[in-house]
Formats: sequence, C-alpha cells, structure tokens
Amino acid sequence: MEEEKIGKLVRDKIPHIIASGGDEPVFRMMGDAEYLEELRRKLLEEVSEYMGDGSMEELADVYQVVCSIAEHVGGGRRELEYISFEKSVERGGFEGRVYLESVRRGALR
Repeated sequence: MEEEKIGKLVRDKIPHIIASGGDEPVFRMMGDAEYLEELRRKLLEEVSEYMGDGSMEELADVYQVVCSIAEHVGGGRRELEYISFEKSVERGGFEGRVYLESVRRGALR
C-alpha cells in the first residue's frame, strides 16, 4: 500500500472526498496555535496560487482563508469588513489606482 504524504491544512470535506474515491485519509484535528500557524501558511499558499493565474477561484480561496483567520483571532468577517470600511473612509481605497512614485520631503512647506 502506497502512502502519499500531504502535511497541510485542507478544507473540511476533503477527508470525505478522499474516502469516497476509495482511498483512506489519515488526518487529525489541530489545536488553536497550530491551526493559526497553518492558516497563515495556507494564506501564503493561496496568495501564491492567485499570483500565478489571477483567477477568481484562487482569489475566493484567499478570501476564505482570510475570513477563517478573522474568525479564529476574534471578530470574524463582520469585524474585518467594519475595520476595512473604516480604513477606506479614513485613508481611501484602491479604486483610484494611485501609484506613489516618491515623496519629496519638505517640498510643500
């Protein structure tokens, strides 16, 4: 019997999907600290995949991981959306496509 090592956080239904395909998933539930560490690792993985192809599917994966982190660290999606809204009111969003080339210090004094 061949065993493929995976070693990463996966979506909740993946063990069932693997089992329904005739294979045996070997998995465990993580504690809080390990879960947060793995969510952060998963975020980097998903961002890398999004950067590779720029698809909405990969962007949705990034969003879902970000929301899972928000749920875990407190506040959840709504708190994250509120903070995002407050920052956009205070500092603006990115819709204007502003690219800051440089800052000439003291030029306007």
